[in-house]
Amino acid sequence: MKYYVSKILVVFIAIFILITGLSAQSWADNRHRFIRDTEIETVIARYSTPIFEAAGLRPQNINLFLIDSPVINAFVAGGSNIFLYTGLILETDTPLELTSVIAHETGHITGGHLVRMQNSLEDAQFQSIIGLILGGLVAAGTGQAEGGIAASQAAQSLLERQLLSYSRVHENAADQASFDFLQSSGLSIEGAASFFEKLRAQEGRASSFSNEYTRTHPLTKDRVAAARVKAEAVKQDNPGLGDMSQFQQIHDRMKAKIFAYSYPKQASFMYASDSATDRYARAIAAYRNNDQQNFMTLINGLIEEEPDNPYFYELKGQALFEAGRVDEALPALKKAADILPNAPLILTLYAHALIESGAQDNVQQAVGHLQRALKLEPANGFRYRLLGLAHGRLGQQNLARLYQAEYAFLMRDFELFERLIAQLEGSFDRGSVQWLRYQDLVQLQQRIDDEKLRGGQRR
Repeated sequence: MKYYVSKILVVFIAIFILITGLSAQSWADNRHRFIRDTEIETVIARYSTPIFEAAGLRPQNINLFLIDSPVINAFVAGGSNIFLYTGLILETDTPLELTSVIAHETGHITGGHLVRMQNSLEDAQFQSIIGLILGGLVAAGTGQAEGGIAASQAAQSLLERQLLSYSRVHENAADQASFDFLQSSGLSIEGAASFFEKLRAQEGRASSFSNEYTRTHPLTKDRVAAARVKAEAVKQDNPGLGDMSQFQQIHDRMKAKIFAYSYPKQASFMYASDSATDRYARAIAAYRNNDQQNFMTLINGLIEEEPDNPYFYELKGQALFEAGRVDEALPALKKAADILPNAPLILTLYAHALIESGAQDNVQQAVGHLQRALKLEPANGFRYRLLGLAHGRLGQQNLARLYQAEYAFLMRDFELFERLIAQLEGSFDRGSVQWLRYQDLVQLQQRIDDEKLRGGQRR
């Protein structure tokens, strides 16, 4: 298991997704970061895909981002980007409650509410705010995380209060749309009603973990009552609507994982039973608390019970890798990658460990895994950096420079990018795959130069 601290959006010609190589150890008590995790993303995809399809949206066109924060919130920004806070996920008791939140936010997308609010503001002001949220996070992908995170937090707060304080009309419209999406997906509306009631009960409650959802999504007694009436009516007309109870175990495990990563010292008390979910939480907490002996006992027991669970192997492999026990980590990471061959985060972690093992055969394998991961999730800065490192260790310096140039461009280190492009001139056979990619980079360099020239002329 690899829990990435940043999920980054970079806007050049289109939105690219970057993943940092920061470990779970860099979590801080004052969290407000973008995270990546295969298990959590898989669970949320199971919840959201039927909703998006019911809304007439293509799931692959919707970006779902996770923010590590105890704040209870969710919002839509920059078009089809849904942001979910871990604090909100922890607040849900059932899969249906979280799915209802996703359906509500989807209602804002299909209703064009963000676009309408944009039209009420100066376009430059709107673009500035969106640019801060989507572009200010780039620094986090360079390893200079704190600056990027600070910028994103300021922009995010401004965006939430200035743009996402939806009107009551928008909220009611999103409610009705979400009810339709849930019904079309064969799901009950009970989750929406119960979650609204839960949030309504918290309105006005003083907390250091402010319930931002009740600020940006104003709840009223009328809305809560309407949701309950609608839920009861739909239940009578369609008694066979699903409650998603088949996903309850994976929902509980997702919450246990988030809680154990966020609050490792409290996890052992909150998850004290002998269930697999509770032991999973305690294993994560032991890993976070550097209790290697307890961790190995717990994770090996879980693997023995569920030998086909890729996330147990991923967690074991990550813990061993970060402890410097690379050779011991490789079998576990290989098993995780074999079970989930299309999981780019797992492939990247496995490739990283293979490179660090130092064996030439392992480094060559790593190249293949990284190339596959890039096909699954293109334009990933950390993977280009690893590819540059791998080819360098294989003695293939021109390929190493090519991937270093890709990484430098994505990280906006244009000085290094231009220097590497100059060094690569004449390095590849005309018409080869490498030569074609080099030509693409040359064109990007020309765009950079043109932009500099235009900037100089404006000054």
